[in-house]
Amino acid sequence: MTENDAAWQKVFEALDLASGLRDRGFCCLTADELKAHGRREPRLMAKMDTLRDRPAVFEEHQVNLFPVRNGRYVLFKDPGNRTYFRFGGALDQVLPQRHFSPIDLGRFDTFPAGDQVSESQAIDFAFVAGLLQRFFGEAKVHLTIRGRLFSERFAFRPPAAEQDIEVSKVQIEVDAGYEGADAIFLLEAKVGRRDDFNIRQLYYPFLNWSAKSRKRIVPIFLTFTNGQYFLTEFAFAPRFGDLSIVRTECWSINDSPIADIDWPRLFREVACESEAAPFPQADDLDKVVDLVKLAGSGLADKTQFAEFFEFDERQGDYYANAAKYLGLLERDGHGFQLTELGAAFNRLTARAERTTCIARQFLKRPALRRIVELLAARNYLLASLGEEEISGIIAESARLNPTTARRRALTARVWMAWLLKNSRAGGG
Repeated sequence: MTENDAAWQKVFEALDLASGLRDRGFCCLTADELKAHGRREPRLMAKMDTLRDRPAVFEEHQVNLFPVRNGRYVLFKDPGNRTYFRFGGALDQVLPQRHFSPIDLGRFDTFPAGDQVSESQAIDFAFVAGLLQRFFGEAKVHLTIRGRLFSERFAFRPPAAEQDIEVSKVQIEVDAGYEGADAIFLLEAKVGRRDDFNIRQLYYPFLNWSAKSRKRIVPIFLTFTNGQYFLTEFAFAPRFGDLSIVRTECWSINDSPIADIDWPRLFREVACESEAAPFPQADDLDKVVDLVKLAGSGLADKTQFAEFFEFDERQGDYYANAAKYLGLLERDGHGFQLTELGAAFNRLTARAERTTCIARQFLKRPALRRIVELLAARNYLLASLGEEEISGIIAESARLNPTTARRRALTARVWMAWLLKNSRAGGG
């Protein structure tokens, strides 16, 4: 049980929130009540940006939380968790493209060349390179909104409530807002992909400026991961939680998203080494790359990794161990540090170079090498590899029991899909 789990359990019991939720579909709470009964800072108790952040009692009672005034919150029934948007496999289906900057980025000493960047930096560099303007469909836009501010008055109706909830003077945050002649573009940005996000991050800014402007309000979720920008435009419907994807595009700036890999030469050059442990169970290889860059910037343990990517510590450990399996990190006491290869990896400026490096590391591990060899023999058709075939290879090479090997086979399959998507298999 986390601190937030325990704190919210105390609040539910002390205020008998279950009764109010049953009668009205929502309850009003104050920051003072949260602090008095939960004995934890209200801002920490109210921070639930992803589904994983929700306390156990929220899941039990099928509720979620929004701020409505400074120091006041509404807790409301939300049986379908409409408060959170789940990407599912939506981003996996998007083919990456190359964007050529209309200006010479080489003349900017501060433009990143494979460095770890913050969310605001990722936005600013995309703007300097003209990528945001391309996605907006407007060349003349101006940065007019950034950071925290207090909202105007607007209202929304929670799923099980029979009346609107009025919001006024709550703190909202916009990573960047650009205004053009006919539209205002509101960006929520993350470094590293997310499985889901709290719609409030886009919903409150959308409602706030919809009440203030007659221009079209365009909510956009930007993800920067391993040198690529995923830009997703959303549309809100009047009903709470009706959020749909209008379009998603994936771009790299002045950089080929695809690596040309001469597989026959790579097989000859790369010697197979011993199988490493533990066998990985981290599905997003781009996030593994992002984590290696974080380690290069000073973050060292699973707790810091988990906080950055907004997942639990167990996932932080999984991803750090996946980087260790690939030879990019090594354990340092209770944390992790870059290996010599990891430091060299972080100096690579092109995504294609990083993909090739990861492909080389694949071939050093007996299990992954055998799977890639099968792919090569079958014309790089992932559908030709069965789950039992992959899990059998893992069980033998990594000495895992069949049940565990089947679970790890899911990660191996996703890694192969990533490799095929990001390279020209058999090229050279």
